[in-house]
Amino acid sequence: MLFSLCRFKHWVTALGLLLTFPAWAGPGLLLDMTHRNPGEGYPASAFVDPRFLASRGYNGQVIGSIEGIQTFDDLAPGLLPEGSPERQWALQHAEDLRRSVVAAHRAGIKCFAGTDLIVLPKRLVEKFKDEICDAQGRIDIQRPRTQEIFRDLLRETFQRVPDLDGIVIRTGEVYLQDYPYHVASGNLKEGKRLGGTAIIHGEQSHIALLKILREEVCVRLNKMVIYRTWSFGRENFHENPAYYLRVTSAIEPQPNLIFSIKHQQGDFHQLTPFNPTLMIGRHRQIIEVQCQREAYGKGAHPYYIGDGVINGWEEYAWLMPAGQPRGLRDVITNALCAGVWTWSRGGGWEGPYIKNELWCELNAYVIAKYAENPSRSEADIFDAFAREQLKLSAEDRQKFRELNLLSTKAVLRGQLTTLGARINVWWARDHFLEEPDLSDFIKKGLVEKALAEKAESVAMWRRIEELAREIHFADPATQEFVEVSATYGRIKYEIIQQAWTVLFFGKQGDKTGRYDRASIQQAIAQYDRLWREWRALAAAHACCATLYKDVGFDYKPGLGQAINRYRNI
Repeated sequence: MLFSLCRFKHWVTALGLLLTFPAWAGPGLLLDMTHRNPGEGYPASAFVDPRFLASRGYNGQVIGSIEGIQTFDDLAPGLLPEGSPERQWALQHAEDLRRSVVAAHRAGIKCFAGTDLIVLPKRLVEKFKDEICDAQGRIDIQRPRTQEIFRDLLRETFQRVPDLDGIVIRTGEVYLQDYPYHVASGNLKEGKRLGGTAIIHGEQSHIALLKILREEVCVRLNKMVIYRTWSFGRENFHENPAYYLRVTSAIEPQPNLIFSIKHQQGDFHQLTPFNPTLMIGRHRQIIEVQCQREAYGKGAHPYYIGDGVINGWEEYAWLMPAGQPRGLRDVITNALCAGVWTWSRGGGWEGPYIKNELWCELNAYVIAKYAENPSRSEADIFDAFAREQLKLSAEDRQKFRELNLLSTKAVLRGQLTTLGARINVWWARDHFLEEPDLSDFIKKGLVEKALAEKAESVAMWRRIEELAREIHFADPATQEFVEVSATYGRIKYEIIQQAWTVLFFGKQGDKTGRYDRASIQQAIAQYDRLWREWRALAAAHACCATLYKDVGFDYKPGLGQAINRYRNI
């Protein structure tokens, strides 16, 4: 940790900041969020129930949203008339949030609600457009009228839901699928990426928002604000330490103001460094960890994150210089650490949809229990889950451990790479399979090694299948799910192996005009057979997650079309 603090000292000194670290007093906040993906309801999950969260040691829940619950009667009387659909919608959603707060408090935990920024009623934007929007129709937080509206929004939120403990602010993305009467940044259409963000003046937009949030919520109402960003690239708040310090240095620390920082630099992907923005500056931070990762199966097959998140991923051995923080164990006892929050369920778009949340539950359990007591090792907490929750014998616990550690290695090798070639980490996400760009493997002469790596992954998945059948679970439903999900994973990564084989040989033929037809035809035949096996698995087992699709994200041409290019060679 000393290295970590020294590493950022030059940024702090350059900005004239003073590092002040109070004595560490434990993990503080331990929150969980079941994410409700845009356009969908909450998943059927134990994590939605605050009583379950309390039983697992959580002291807070992030659920619901403050978006759209305001009528702005004080600011614009009659804007949403009595009996109008817009008003009824707002009042109903406020009541829904109140019920969530009551349920959380009855369970003995705090309740926080999220919001994207800035979402306002269409009628309000139409009324004040000239005063709040720029020439592109974007809602500008630096305009006086916009600030007045934002203050009114915050005040009315806590008037309507006075027992709400705090809000989780997200900037970077805005979705309106669930908001028929609202608009963000003048964008009146629905889509997966609206691009409607409150940050239109970079750092100054963050600062303007934070000053209002600090004053109106943290100080005036003594409620908590967790400030979370969801934009990516090196010139943004949560990935760039210098950017983060320039913003936060303009805001005086306040006990109720906490910044949410992901444990990885960017989104929740492997081949992504540990986040250098963690535990710098003067403000407290809560560390965000996603447990159901949309890029790696969403819990449809084993994918264990506990060891990687706590101790550092395998690839950090070559991806990060020695001495840098690599996992929660390196930062969680820092005085600036306000706690951890798990994103137990939700993320991404659409499927796979799971019917058993064992793999998500395991990930969340290990992260939460480690945050609760960092003196315990990841391995000890894992063993406790296998012993107490799954009732496994000592021998079976060892096999369960091997299965899960193998899953992490198999996913890295099967979907990404350990060879140092450039690969788009988003090529397989949710239930979509795009055509991966393999050009860097070809350029670097890594085709044979890449195919060997895919074969190694499949061999690991076959071992995972064996272990799943050998372990004796007390619950028959768990036994079936573990076996089925292990086979699900093996089929998925064997499909990827065959697809990469087709694409490598196909692209070589495209370049030379000479195709290895036998290898291509054999791989395509295997590819087709595996898809049939996958569909049969889903048809035979009700516990099986929904399957992937051979199309790209947003149903653009994907892996299937790429394979079809070579069918008639």
